[in-house]
Amino acid sequence: MCPHCATSSGEFKLKGFDPVRLGLRLEQLVQKNSSRKYYRFRATRFYGGIATGDVVGCNLRCIFCWSGRARDDPRLGFFVDPEQAFNKLHRIASQHKYRYIRLSYGEPTIGWRHLVSLLDLVESSNYIFILETNGILLGAFKERARDLSRYTRLHVRVSIKACSPELFAKLTLAKPEGLEYQLAAVNNLADYNVSFHVALFLSYGDDKCWQNLVNRLIEIVGPRIVDNIEPEYLVLYPNTKRRLKFYEKILGIKPRIVYEP
Repeated sequence: MCPHCATSSGEFKLKGFDPVRLGLRLEQLVQKNSSRKYYRFRATRFYGGIATGDVVGCNLRCIFCWSGRARDDPRLGFFVDPEQAFNKLHRIASQHKYRYIRLSYGEPTIGWRHLVSLLDLVESSNYIFILETNGILLGAFKERARDLSRYTRLHVRVSIKACSPELFAKLTLAKPEGLEYQLAAVNNLADYNVSFHVALFLSYGDDKCWQNLVNRLIEIVGPRIVDNIEPEYLVLYPNTKRRLKFYEKILGIKPRIVYEP
C-alpha cells in the first residue's frame, strides 16, 4: 500500500506530508557536522557535460522521479566532507574538461552546512556550481537564500513540480501547500539577487493551469522571468516506470507529455 495514502470508503485519499519537516528530519540523518551522505560521483551529459555528486535524501516523493532507493532511504550511502566532495568533482570535471559541477539525485539543500562549505570551495575555483533544487527549504527559510547571495560562481535551478496545489499533492505526495514554498523560494532568490531560473514540469496539468502559474511567477519576479523558463518533461527511465506503474493506479493520473530516455 502507498505509505502516503489512506483509505476511506474504499477510496484512496492522500494524507500528504510536510516537506519542510521531512527535510529538516533528513538533514539530521544525512549530515554530520559538515559531512554529508552521497550515493556516488559521476560524469553526466547535462549542461553540455557536468561533474555530478549524487546525494542521499529528498523531501519530496515525486511519482515521476528517476532516482532510486537512496532518495528515500537515509541509511544508504557514505559520508563525504566538503573538501573530499570538491576534490572528487574536480577530478571528474578536469578529466572531461567540464565547466560545471552539481549535486543531484536527492535534494542538495538538505545538509545546509555541507552545501555552503562546498560552495566556499567552488568560489575559489574556475567552476560554476548548478544548484538544482525543489526550493522547499529555500522558501521556508529565507536566510538560506540570503546565504546563497554571497556566491558569484553559483546558479540556482528551481524545479516547480506542478501548476496547482492539488496537482502538486498528487505528484509529490506532499501537502498541497508545498507549492507555495516553491514560489516563496523564487521570491527569496529574487529578493537577494541570486542568479536563478525556474524549470516547469509540464508533463502534467493543462495549458490554462500552467498559464495561471506563470502569471503568479510574473507577479513575484516581473515579466523578465518568462525569458528564462525551462520546460521540463517526464522521461521514462526504469525507476520512473516502476513508480508510475504503481501510483497511476492509485491516483488515477496520467501524463500528457512523455519522452523515452
